[in-house]
Amino acid sequence: MKKIILISLSLILLGFVAMPEISAQNDSKIVKLTESNFTKETKSGLVLVDFYADWCRPCKMMQPILEDVAGEQVKHIVIAKVNTDHNKTLSQKFGISGIPCMILFKDGKEITRIIGYHEKTALMAKLEPHFSK
Repeated sequence: MKKIILISLSLILLGFVAMPEISAQNDSKIVKLTESNFTKETKSGLVLVDFYADWCRPCKMMQPILEDVAGEQVKHIVIAKVNTDHNKTLSQKFGISGIPCMILFKDGKEITRIIGYHEKTALMAKLEPHFSK
């Protein structure tokens, strides 16, 4: 019995036996931005762009807050993210020297920056004055 289990595990690890893929459901309301779609996605309306990195703990702490805002404020604002490790040109263009750094754009123009981790109420207090009525 042990031999069968060991052989099965070996075959799985070597890729000879197909295992069903388990994928996390991604129903995020946050738009992923890259150098190729940044201008198009930020050119109209109110867009908060979160410059982040996967290894950044404060960035990870901001993720559920940004997800909440994206879901609750869909009429007022688009929440988007730029991975600074994969989009260095954008990071340099906007002078990103520390993360998380969130830039609020209105019709393609930067109107304010929010640096560092913020609780949801503090973030909303900075965003709401820019919402159109």
